[in-house]
Amino acid sequence: MVCPVCGEALELEGYEVGDLVDCEACGAVLRLLSDGALEVVEVPEGEEPLFGLEAFSEGEEVALRLSDGTLEEEVRVAKAELAEALRRLEEGMGEEPPEEAEDEPNWEPDYLTVHLESDQGPLALRRIFFPGAPDLLEFTLPSGSLYEFPFRQALKMLKPLL
Repeated sequence: MVCPVCGEALELEGYEVGDLVDCEACGAVLRLLSDGALEVVEVPEGEEPLFGLEAFSEGEEVALRLSDGTLEEEVRVAKAELAEALRRLEEGMGEEPPEEAEDEPNWEPDYLTVHLESDQGPLALRRIFFPGAPDLLEFTLPSGSLYEFPFRQALKMLKPLL
């Protein structure tokens, strides 16, 4: 398969329908279609697609597919539980007060944690704050794997499914 923008040959082994593919030659973001073709994905100016996090609505649940580029894992959580967990993190209300470093100035990140049940066991969501650094949403899966994404971008992607 070749990039429809620049004609560069792309290796698509391991990609599934709907996956985003990044052309390293020209930087185009492409989506793999069911017929095997690639379509160019328009990315709003100033925004990049959120690689490594996909979500699908399945009845009363949301399937979250998380990837670091080599490993891909999927967990299912109840829509209501995920919506509540994200609301609490957005409003700054974790299950415990934000964790802070004892010394001044604060050189350690502050974070809020919310736990919820997935089809595979407990799932931890953390919102990580650090002065001068991006606001992050961290997923710790029952397997122990850890994935992190820009908080606002992940929230914007997940909220319409809930």
